[in-house]
Amino acid sequence: MTNIKQVYNERQQIWKANRGDKKSLQYLISKLEEHNYTYFSRTQSESTTVEDIFWAHPTSVKLFNNFSTVLVMDSTYKTNMYKMPMFEVVGVTSTDLTYSVGFGFVTHEKEENVVWVLKMLRKLLTSKMNMPKVIVTDKDMSLMKVVGNVFPESYAMNCNFRVQANVKQRCILDCKYPLEKKDGKEVKPHDVVKKIMRAWKAIVESPTQELYANALVEFQDECSDFPLFINYAMTTLKEVKEKIVRAWTDHVLHPGCRTTNRVESAHALVKKYLDNSVGDLGTCWEKIHDMLVLQFTAIQTTFGQNVTVLEHRFKDVTLYSGLGGHVSRWALDNIALEESRCRKTLCMDKEICRCVQRTSYGVP
Repeated sequence: MTNIKQVYNERQQIWKANRGDKKSLQYLISKLEEHNYTYFSRTQSESTTVEDIFWAHPTSVKLFNNFSTVLVMDSTYKTNMYKMPMFEVVGVTSTDLTYSVGFGFVTHEKEENVVWVLKMLRKLLTSKMNMPKVIVTDKDMSLMKVVGNVFPESYAMNCNFRVQANVKQRCILDCKYPLEKKDGKEVKPHDVVKKIMRAWKAIVESPTQELYANALVEFQDECSDFPLFINYAMTTLKEVKEKIVRAWTDHVLHPGCRTTNRVESAHALVKKYLDNSVGDLGTCWEKIHDMLVLQFTAIQTTFGQNVTVLEHRFKDVTLYSGLGGHVSRWALDNIALEESRCRKTLCMDKEICRCVQRTSYGVP
């Protein structure tokens, strides 16, 4: 009867046989070249030690050049034995599926490392016409800065969930009444935070600058007893209002990507395949490669379905005649949603409608 130790020993023998005498980096480079990956690496000055490495699957490069409208990027940790942060970039297909653009393993998350990764990412594009319209990141100031420097043609947006989480955390710390009482009446901290965050959300979701100004006044009134928190919130808004508030973001083509949820989900999937954080870069590549093969199969399947299958509700309808097989189901769903809204509201005034579907989603 075989025990678990024997299984591990056998797996280790197979692993050594596959790699031969190659070291971790040598094995990684050989696999990248074998599978036609585009990859870049750089070494420390006057040294042969690799400091950063970035790679992209050939299918990722094709998808990137066809679906580069929006990119979402962020770093994650605990993926390898060297404790190198993994910088991942994802995009969105016309069928609303997330695809992996590239993976960068860097020794540090300093500005120069991130700049290098972004410059290598830019090299994947075959034409200036393919430059991303929008790039979404978290509220990391160094990342926000370098995105604007490397991709000046793109509109940099922040994850409004991440910003809101930071504001809420600060609100919990700063917005407390002494003895939990105001004007002699009991006030629970939870209720205070709830009211203030409701007012914050009204700011972020303001569809026009006029409504934004009104919401800002109401927010300041709600927080008038907490000057430290107001100062923090105002400073935050000054830095990111044009990157999170709908009054500004509704005017750029972001297809619904106002958060970093897509890349965070991608991080979770990568870690599920990696299974642990003690593998070398060669092992990381093997697991990620297996993940990408399945990811691209799923994407290709949706492309086929969108070309060959048209939902019954779109058949024999003048508005959608000629769109079947040429427009994705996701786009058709958005057009149908807008049509339904227009029929209910009879909204023909551009100032009222604001044409968000056209400006943010690129559909009529």
